[in-house]
Amino acid sequence: MIDKKHAKASLTEIRGYQPPDGGESFYYQVENGVNLRVAIWNKSSDKGTILLQSGRTEFIEKYYEVIQEFIQRGFCIALMDWRGQGLSDRISKDVHLGHVKDFSDYDSDFINVIEKVYEDLCPKPWIAMGHSMGGCLVASAAAKNTELFDAVILCAPMLSLQMPSFAKKSLSVVGLIAKIGFGEKALERPQWHEKKGWHQRPFEENNVTSDEARYERSEKLIRKDENLAIGGLSISWAYEALKRTKEMNSPGWIKNIRQPVLLLNATKDKLVNPNENLKICSQSDKVVIANIKSEHEILMETDFIRQQAWEAIDKFIEENL
Repeated sequence: MIDKKHAKASLTEIRGYQPPDGGESFYYQVENGVNLRVAIWNKSSDKGTILLQSGRTEFIEKYYEVIQEFIQRGFCIALMDWRGQGLSDRISKDVHLGHVKDFSDYDSDFINVIEKVYEDLCPKPWIAMGHSMGGCLVASAAAKNTELFDAVILCAPMLSLQMPSFAKKSLSVVGLIAKIGFGEKALERPQWHEKKGWHQRPFEENNVTSDEARYERSEKLIRKDENLAIGGLSISWAYEALKRTKEMNSPGWIKNIRQPVLLLNATKDKLVNPNENLKICSQSDKVVIANIKSEHEILMETDFIRQQAWEAIDKFIEENL
């Protein structure tokens, strides 16, 4: 891997959708040599920082609209691309495949960036916010580092998986065996064609949002820079996701998070299980639950749905900071 530590990192833009003013983006090399792309806006904030972590396959650019909305509320906002996606280093031989050897790599990357980058640049208090896989990893960090954040927002978090029980049992066995020798093999192939490039699933077939314009906006960003794209997932990633969510389903696990938590629960979610998320989070009196009639990507949904999410976020922050 090329050492890009602290080198300036590019941010992709398309017509009508540019990064908010006043930000900086750069590479930070974590301890095991992987270069992560980091971006920070509004470091002079006196309200604190939103540490925003995206989901699997996502990238910083997808969140420009959300970043701008937090800036308008007076916050500093910091993001990073997880290893293996966005413009952070790809760790699979197939650079278009969503892969990680172990979720502990994600954990250590996040804490490393927090301690070595955010600690110096991002004003407190800190609100950690994660969507989907990012929500899973933010929740894990909050549970293991109980004084790290001042509050937590989980947006359709991957505390569970929308998967039949027999499939989970099969994956547990096959995945454990596969990790030993071929965990990097694809469980689901990337949407990639050698000659035609990235193939996006048609809007009518998508399972993450009912907002066509925002769905196509993400596709246009990838068309502008296909290095942003990943698709499919490895056996190792799937096994690790199942193992982590099984841990989160253990009785009382959520009580390890001592700070106030807001769960934005997407009741029409087809990727994570909203009923299981509700069951997990209902075990703690620290969690405020906002059930929103939404597909998986709540903040990439229609204006009406997003307004409900923002009302819940604003109320939560006002009451807990």
